[in-house]
Amino acid sequence: MPAGLAELLYLAASALFVIGLKRLGSPDTARSGNQLSGVGMLLAVVVTLLTMKIVTPVWIVVGLVVGSGLGYWAARTVPMTG
Repeated sequence: MPAGLAELLYLAASALFVIGLKRLGSPDTARSGNQLSGVGMLLAVVVTLLTMKIVTPVWIVVGLVVGSGLGYWAARTVPMTG
């Protein structure tokens, strides 16, 4: 991945993360804030893994599928607190 592209993606990830944190301040926008922050963090992790050549894109997709499946299962089975 070219260094300029990686830096641009890191900038986008940090902007998403900061905007998401800002939106967590209100109950009306907290859900979208959480989603924006999550997308920003995902983007930063994927760019880091690809830039440093730690894993191949196939393993990133496998990790996303497994992690999403476990997260979905946990969200549906763990009871919410008051």
